Amino acid sequence: MNSNFLKALSNADGIASNEKEVRQAILAEVGKLSYEKTTDGLGSLIFTKRSQQSDKSIMICGHMDEVGFMVRSISELGLIHLMVVGGVKPLAQHLQKVRITTFDGRKISAVINGDFQNGATENLYCDLGATSAEEVAALGVEVGNMVCYATEFEAFAVKNIYAGKAFDDRLACFVMAELMKELAEVELPLTVHFANTSSEEVGIRGAKTAVKKINPDIVFVIDVATFSTQFVRNHTNQRQIGAGPILTHFDRTLAPNLEMLQYVKETAKKAELPLQLDMFNAGGTDGGEAHKVNEGKPTVVTILPVRYGHCAYSIVNGQDVDQMIALYKQLLLDFNEETYRRMVNFI
Repeated sequence: MNSNFLKALSNADGIASNEKEVRQAILAEVGKLSYEKTTDGLGSLIFTKRSQQSDKSIMICGHMDEVGFMVRSISELGLIHLMVVGGVKPLAQHLQKVRITTFDGRKISAVINGDFQNGATENLYCDLGATSAEEVAALGVEVGNMVCYATEFEAFAVKNIYAGKAFDDRLACFVMAELMKELAEVELPLTVHFANTSSEEVGIRGAKTAVKKINPDIVFVIDVATFSTQFVRNHTNQRQIGAGPILTHFDRTLAPNLEMLQYVKETAKKAELPLQLDMFNAGGTDGGEAHKVNEGKPTVVTILPVRYGHCAYSIVNGQDVDQMIALYKQLLLDFNEETYRRMVNFI
């Protein structure tokens, strides 16, 4: 596990449409590899490795943005009132340290709080100790500034366990970058695009524009998920950390391609990798928009299990991440035009 790179990704701040720090972290790690680089109009960062064997292509998607907040207004008392950006859990909107990023890049520390009523937070604000609006303005804080959790990535005492913010979905960015390094000098059967997408947490936006721009033939998505009750460890919880990657069979935005589901299962078995099988009756991923572009794209979603998503801290087992990298490496090495025809042969 390249924990230094994961630390850089996790500690970077980047709500929807504000992913500059994340792009910089990715480019610092893999920008010098021999991949073509491009962006879409929303800021998604896409790397391409061309194949000499086929004109067919695969895109792997994972989003860069995290849930967080934005400065909405500043009161005369010096309190900074916030708007939630993405599905931040209500209980995580209280008494957490955050940092405001000013438009010129300065970081201002503060604490968030609000009124918790009937399972929701109202009057969410950010307190940096100021006593007037003028004092806040002097620090460079303005309406529209990004506000993210001030969580610092760390390795826990238990072997291979890491905690940090924004694992949703910086873990996918990590997996894609590590794959790029492993495959940089390998001739692949099909062209592969690695898309670090923008603005998933506010409506799955970057996946749509990235797929529209590149127009791949097949789309794989990597995201994360958590189970509502971590102490349930039976068959009903197929999102357990340490039990391997997850293959999702349905969510609110996507009914995946059945042949792709089967291909992932076959590949995991061949590579002797564990695979949790799950489905979701709510939520969605980049796949929700990617599969609808142009003529329609055969799409499947794979998931990394984490604990405590959409809040200040998440926990991941590095073994699951390593196994996801191994799974995708095998998927890409084995994927050829015959595999592709399996997935589009509807008649």
